[in-house]
Amino acid sequence: MAENLLEIAASQLGASGTGALASALNIPEEKGQAALDSGIAYSLAGMLNKASSKTGMGYLFNMITDNEALDLSTVTESFSDKDKLGAILQTGAGMLQKVFGTSTEEVKKLASSTLPSGDGSRLLQLALPIVTSLLNGQVKMHKMDVSDLASFLIGQREFLQGKVPDALLKALNVPSFDQLGASLITHGHAKPQEPRPEALHGNGEKRKPVSFSSWFFPLLLVLVALYALNMCMDKGREEAPENRPSLTSQEQAFMESPSEPVGDSPLTDSNAQAELGPDDFASNLRDYLKSFAREPDREFPLRVQFEGGTAKILDPSAPDINALAKIMQENPNLSIAIEGHVKGEGNEIREQEISQERADVVREILLQKGIAANRITATGMGSAKEVPEDEAEKREQRKMSNERISVRVVTFSN
Repeated sequence: MAENLLEIAASQLGASGTGALASALNIPEEKGQAALDSGIAYSLAGMLNKASSKTGMGYLFNMITDNEALDLSTVTESFSDKDKLGAILQTGAGMLQKVFGTSTEEVKKLASSTLPSGDGSRLLQLALPIVTSLLNGQVKMHKMDVSDLASFLIGQREFLQGKVPDALLKALNVPSFDQLGASLITHGHAKPQEPRPEALHGNGEKRKPVSFSSWFFPLLLVLVALYALNMCMDKGREEAPENRPSLTSQEQAFMESPSEPVGDSPLTDSNAQAELGPDDFASNLRDYLKSFAREPDREFPLRVQFEGGTAKILDPSAPDINALAKIMQENPNLSIAIEGHVKGEGNEIREQEISQERADVVREILLQKGIAANRITATGMGSAKEVPEDEAEKREQRKMSNERISVRVVTFSN
């Protein structure tokens, strides 16, 4: 049986720690333990949901091991000191956004209903650093890797029974408590999309081997016919009829002058986009799914905007995201990878975090639209995957740039 993180927290904080927490939340001291239990339950539920893919689990592992752990032995002093409390709240605010993504505001409102003071945001901003510190201690004590931590987290579910309200599950887009963290280890895909065998070779029918004679002799006959036809055309050009009228000097000049095609204007840099039309994400992806031989690992850029240097999305109802959700609803056997990319002009660690957070935001929006969590992975690529220079034409046609959110098909079958 896994260790109960709720009991570990109560033991390490003690009565003085829970009293200090109550004071920081402006609630009666006797309510401190209940608030702590509620905050930890909400935090663990969010982490279990975040870890519904291997990518999300890896992201949590990095958050838990990279952040400076809160010293729980001095938590009473830390919660009583204004400056230290402010630093903890600031750290917790960042964790809150990372764990709950686009559901943050709704989760904060739900957490507020558990407190007499009604400040659920403050509760979670204090609870998350506590949970992260406790998990950091478990990782170090038991020398856990990502899989070990995943197993530990899934083991906490039995202690959360009855402590996670249905409204929180709904906010996290989890159908039932039994589904919370159920896909913790099994999801995530490594192989790129490849052409379907049935598309290339028919619906499972075994094709007979093609013999050499069955294609060589027909091809030889075609080549002979083409050669004979070409010889006849050459002879006809050499033997021009004597009664062919000669061209006047004006006609000759006209025939030899360069001409422009009649009708369509040649595409220039200024009118090429107008002729080709806008880059239509939905049409491109649908055409790709209909294709027999799909280009492996092809990226489809989503036209979404984020506030510079952050993961705050400016257009959560972007048409491309809505189109992607509709396509996934129409194709239940389609699974995708959302990849975040940045330009690579600053701190690599921060850029990696931003790219991951942006991919997570798009994934959360799709989950809220009813797409199952096991069909979407979200990966922050940082600046590691630039658009290749030798694919400049493709980049222009697909409106791709180094800072982008892209969609890649992982699995699909009709």
